[in-house]
Amino acid sequence: MLLGGVVATFFIQHYKLTWLPPSAAAMSLGIFGGGIAWLLGFSGTLKFSPEAFFYGLLPPIVFAAGFTLKKRDFFRNFGTISLYAVLGTFISTILFGLATYFLVLIRVVKRSHLGPAPLVECMLYGALISATDPVATLSVFSELSVPPLLYHLVFGESVLNDAVAIVLFRTLVEFYDTPLGLSTLPLIVWRFATIGIGSILTGILVALPCAFLLKRFQGAPDQDAPRQKDLAFSGTVYEIALVVMSAYMAYLTAEVLQLSGIVALFFTGICHAHYSYFSVERDAQITLRRFFQFAAFISETFVFAFLGLQVAQLGSKTWDWGLLLTGLPLCMATRAANIFPLSRLANLRRKLPLPHNLQMMIWAVGLRGAVAYGLALNLPQIEGESDEGIPAIESATLVIVVLSTLILGSATGPLLRHFDLQGVDDTDVAAMGYAQLHGGVSPTAAMQRVRDIQRSGRSSMAARWKILDRTFLRPLFGGRERLAADGVQGYPLGPDGACGEDSDDSGDDSEPGHRGRNNSHEQEQRHGLVERGGGEYEPFNSDLAGRGGGPFSSFGPAPAGAQHHEQDLDSVGAMDRPAGAEAYMPPHVGGHALDRQRSGGQR
Repeated sequence: MLLGGVVATFFIQHYKLTWLPPSAAAMSLGIFGGGIAWLLGFSGTLKFSPEAFFYGLLPPIVFAAGFTLKKRDFFRNFGTISLYAVLGTFISTILFGLATYFLVLIRVVKRSHLGPAPLVECMLYGALISATDPVATLSVFSELSVPPLLYHLVFGESVLNDAVAIVLFRTLVEFYDTPLGLSTLPLIVWRFATIGIGSILTGILVALPCAFLLKRFQGAPDQDAPRQKDLAFSGTVYEIALVVMSAYMAYLTAEVLQLSGIVALFFTGICHAHYSYFSVERDAQITLRRFFQFAAFISETFVFAFLGLQVAQLGSKTWDWGLLLTGLPLCMATRAANIFPLSRLANLRRKLPLPHNLQMMIWAVGLRGAVAYGLALNLPQIEGESDEGIPAIESATLVIVVLSTLILGSATGPLLRHFDLQGVDDTDVAAMGYAQLHGGVSPTAAMQRVRDIQRSGRSSMAARWKILDRTFLRPLFGGRERLAADGVQGYPLGPDGACGEDSDDSGDDSEPGHRGRNNSHEQEQRHGLVERGGGEYEPFNSDLAGRGGGPFSSFGPAPAGAQHHEQDLDSVGAMDRPAGAEAYMPPHVGGHALDRQRSGGQR
C-alpha cells in the first residue's frame, strides 16, 4: 500500500494531475486496502496507533517543515499567520465546542455519547477538530501558478495551528475534572502561554549548542575551495547524526517537560537551517536536505494511507448521527467565523491588505488531517457505561478528515480558478486588496501604490535582527557567510535549495515573492551545483554548458508556479548563462505579469 502511494504520487506529479492530490490518492488506496481487509476478516487488527503517529511519523514532517521553511516569507507575514493560528484556533475551538454542546442540549447529539461532563468533552472535540492539515491543498499549490503569499499564509497557519491545537487540547485535558467557567479561563490561558513559550525556548536551547559544536567540528566550510584536511576522514556521518539526534532530543525533551514537542521541533528545524546547515560539509548538506524531504514524504504517505484503512472499521464503531451530520458544516462555519474577521483585523495593520478572494481561498482550504484523528484517540477515557463517547467522537472525526481531504482537497484547483487566483502574483493580489480597501481607486493607481510600498524597504525590527544575527550570533553558531569571488557576490545554497534566501543584500525585501537571485547562475557554478527546476540540483559541467548542453539545456518550460522578475532577467542575462539556456527561474510558487506576457498567458 505504501509502495502504491509512492508510485501514485510520482504519476500525479509527473502528469500534473491537480484534480487528484497525492494525499487523497494515498487515502483512497488505504480505503481500498481496508475494504479488502474487511472482506478477509482482519480489519480489526489495522488500528491507528496515536503513539506511533506522535512519536514516529509526525516528528519528521514537523522538522522538515521548519528545516525547509522560507524564513523571510514566514516571518514577514508572521503577524497574520499568528492571528490565524493562535487566535483563530481559540475562536474555532470555543465556537465549535459551544455549538456541539448546544446540539447536546437540544438532543441532536446523544448525551450518553459524551459522558458525564459533556461541556468539557465538547470543548475537547472543538480543540482537536481545529487542527488543520492542508497537505492536499499545498501539493496542488506547488503544481499551479498561485500567489506566494497564499502559499505562505496557508502553510504557516497549518504548521502553527497544529501545535496550537495540540497545546490547547492538552491544556483542556488538565482541566478535565474541573468545572469550566470564567474563573478557569485565566488559568487555561496562562497554562497555554507557558507551554507555548517554554516549547519555543526548548527547541532553540537544544539546537544552539548543536550548532555551536558543529561550527567547531572542523571549522566552517570554505564554499570556494576544498577543506584543508585529511582526505581519508570525513565528518559527514557524524554531522548528520548530530543534527538528526538533536532534533529528536528537542521533541522528547519538550514532551518529558509536558510541553509541546511539535513547537519545539519546528523551531529546532528553523535554527538548524539558519545556523547548523552552513557549518557542515557539502555532502552533509545535500544528505540532510534530501533525507528530511524523503522522511516527511514517506511519513505523510503512510499516515494518509493508514487513515484510509480506518474507514473499514467504521462499521464496528459507535455512531452518533448528530455528530456525523453536523461535523463538517460546523468546521466550515467556525472557520469562516475566524478567517474573515481576523483578516479584516490583519488588514488594519498590513501595508498590503488581503483581498476578499484570497480570504475565501484560505477559508476553503481548512482541511482536517491526522493530527485531529490522533488527538481524538487520546481523549480521556470515561469509566462506566459512557465509555462509548470516545468511539462516537473518533468516528465523527474520521469522517470529517476523509471528506475534507477527498472533497475539499480535490476541489483546490477549481477553487483557485473560481477565485481568480491562478496565474497572478503577489503584486496583483496586493493591488486587488488595496483597491477593495480604498474604494474608488483605479486598478492602475492601486498597482502603482503597491509598487511604491514594496520599494519602501524592510522594517526596523528586521533590520535590528539582521545586525544582531550577523554581529553576535553567526560568529558563535555559524550561518550563511558572505561570499565574494571574481567580483560576484552571493550566498551558498540553503536547505530549501535557494541561493538568496534570507540574504542581506539579495534584493528588495519588501517585494513579495522576490528571491534575490541576482548572479545566482555564476554562484551555483562556483559551488559545483546547478538547478534543474523543482528543487533538483546536479553537478555543473562547464564543457557541456559551453556548447549549450548540460542541465540548463533541459530546462524546457518553467516549473509550475515558477516566477521571475524583470530585475532577475536583467541580472541573469545572456552573458550569465550558457548558449541556448532558458532564463533562470527559481522553483517557487507564484508568478509575474511578465511571465504571462511572454508566454501568451500560459506558463
